[in-house]
Amino acid sequence: MSKRKTKRELLLEAGLDLFCEKGFEKTTIDDIIARADCGKGTFYRYFDNKDSLYSELENEFNTLFRQEVNKNCHSGMGLRQYTTAALTTFLRVFRQYQRLGMLRFIREQSLEPDARKASINPIMPYLMEMRDYFATAITSGAVRNINPENVVGLIIGATHFFLLRDFKLNLPYSPKDIEDTVDIILNGVARP
Repeated sequence: MSKRKTKRELLLEAGLDLFCEKGFEKTTIDDIIARADCGKGTFYRYFDNKDSLYSELENEFNTLFRQEVNKNCHSGMGLRQYTTAALTTFLRVFRQYQRLGMLRFIREQSLEPDARKASINPIMPYLMEMRDYFATAITSGAVRNINPENVVGLIIGATHFFLLRDFKLNLPYSPKDIEDTVDIILNGVARP
């Protein structure tokens, strides 16, 4: 038996649905409460305005991202295991919040550069931990002398590629795709 959604969860779901369908600016609080089948008082019990509802959607994403990275990516892991864990964690979290990611990308296009940079602040510590993991691997000689941020960039790029392919072309990624991608990240594509 599935758990019944709370009014707050219904409002968050309705907000995300409508932000994706109509755009953030064109969505009204009345639209959200109608979709969630709630009253205005219920909306204002949980949120000050639609910006605070959107912020709560981002907070949920950031919390899940932080929990998943902490659970799955540890500095004591071997290079292949860590890279695989990072890629699969990114895919799992970003797939779950794919619509929010697309909405966020669209909204960020209208932001000033400083505000756009600030929007990544909640997940930046985890990206820096990944960078530091690869920097340590470089120092130990396990990875050739390259910029560790580029390795993190490859993981993020692969995540975006797989999500785009899945979303736009309905071609889900497979465990073999993950394995091949990790191999390319770690070994390149040229024959030795």
